[in-house]
Amino acid sequence: MFAWGGGRIKSYSTNEVCQMCNVSRKQLRYYEEHGLLSPVPRNDANNYRYYTQQHLCAIVAAKALRNIDMSLAEMKDIIYGRNVEAIQRSIRKQMTASREALEESMIRYEQSTLEYTKLMEAISALKIHDLKAETDHHYEVVDRSAQSVISLRYRTDFEDADGLDMDYLPLIQTKAQSVNAASLSISALMYITYDHFDSDSCSFNNQVHDFKIAVPVADVGPHIQHCDHIPAFQGVSAIHIGSPKNERLYQTYMDLLKWAKTQGYRLENWSVEEWLISPMITNNSDLWMIRVMIPFRGTRIQA
Repeated sequence: MFAWGGGRIKSYSTNEVCQMCNVSRKQLRYYEEHGLLSPVPRNDANNYRYYTQQHLCAIVAAKALRNIDMSLAEMKDIIYGRNVEAIQRSIRKQMTASREALEESMIRYEQSTLEYTKLMEAISALKIHDLKAETDHHYEVVDRSAQSVISLRYRTDFEDADGLDMDYLPLIQTKAQSVNAASLSISALMYITYDHFDSDSCSFNNQVHDFKIAVPVADVGPHIQHCDHIPAFQGVSAIHIGSPKNERLYQTYMDLLKWAKTQGYRLENWSVEEWLISPMITNNSDLWMIRVMIPFRGTRIQA
């Protein structure tokens, strides 16, 4: 017990409060210095602080409010009941913020699950590829869903001798992050090619044409800069493993175009390259894996 204000009230030492409330001395001082606790009396004989049950209640309330991201000013208003309308506004604001954070977390979870699944499939395919001849590109017909992306356009030849693709890699990641943090994924990277090849003659013209580097995003619309859309399509697909340079990816395209022709498929002259294992994951180019997709004739895409 401690004499205070003409009476005797139950009191607690600093150590007792820290143990009971599971707070550090530093936290306790923070609460006191920032006005979350009413003045703490001291013992005249030893100058020790003595806390009351009112202080315990304030500490418990402060910890609970901090867990739901209340600001310091809002915490003080609520603890001391200074302004009922302000308290209501604070709670409504925090409810809205919590709901938005939950929605973003769910989007991130769903995207992460898809990306982890894709990555596991890619690693499994890589293991299978190691057991087969390197010329086995696993040709198939695919159904590709529509996808919202952030994209950046540049122009170069198919081999990209100047390495513009790597110049644009950090730029597209930054652009995607500015749109929606949930867009950041460990492997989501795509390139879209335009008119670099002629599917009818199974040939490349080796001229400068458009490329787009793209990253999928959860939230995209006309108000978002660099927003883009890849339409749904059916087409042919092949898996390329290793660096795309030194005509290696070129050869994968040529083999896919020739295979499609033997199957009687007529294709567009644009493609989507989906990186299943990308430079965002590993610098070892021998492990890079790209799914090359060329749509059937009649699928249009915005240039």
